[in-house]
Amino acid sequence: MSDADSPQQPDPPQPPDRQPPVPAAPTAVRMPRWLNVRCKSRGGVHIHVRPLRADDAAHERAFIDGLSPASLGQRVLGTLGEVTDEQVAELVRPDWPRRLALAAFGCDAATGDGIVGVARFDVSDRPGAAEFAIVVTDRWQRRGVGYALFDRLVRAARVAGYRELVGTTYAVNHDMIELARSHGFEVGPEEGEPSLRRLTLPL
Repeated sequence: MSDADSPQQPDPPQPPDRQPPVPAAPTAVRMPRWLNVRCKSRGGVHIHVRPLRADDAAHERAFIDGLSPASLGQRVLGTLGEVTDEQVAELVRPDWPRRLALAAFGCDAATGDGIVGVARFDVSDRPGAAEFAIVVTDRWQRRGVGYALFDRLVRAARVAGYRELVGTTYAVNHDMIELARSHGFEVGPEEGEPSLRRLTLPL
């Protein structure tokens, strides 16, 4: 029998079309509840620590306007011109876990109900690293407000998935250097800037 006379065999069954699996969405990192807490600082100041929100722009504006030139200069490492409303809105815009702005609000007759300190981190140019900054209003410096903020900021950066926290301060800013060292930061020179110090903490 020739091939032409052979009965035709049915084609073998084909597996059903399969779509490539859809990759799972990355798990969102929840903001820790302990970032919103009422507490008393080491120096006895009653504060409400919480992340800044978009509706805190007026509080942030009043806080910035109330800082002395010296405190503001330590924060921005130099002089700063007038802060625009757009810049203030950006400072309070939430973007967790990429960045965090953590504020200490007064919560008694002595401190009022405004912001007395802010600590923040944001993504840096170095892979896996966040850069931090912290400033406390002049009246409430050396009262433990900065420590209460910084302690939570360091822990939050770790929860957010960063591997390193870095910052820069003046070499004469002994309070900031002492605060950083109390949290395990390494303090070293800033390349090309003898008046500055680089603060680094592996997380």
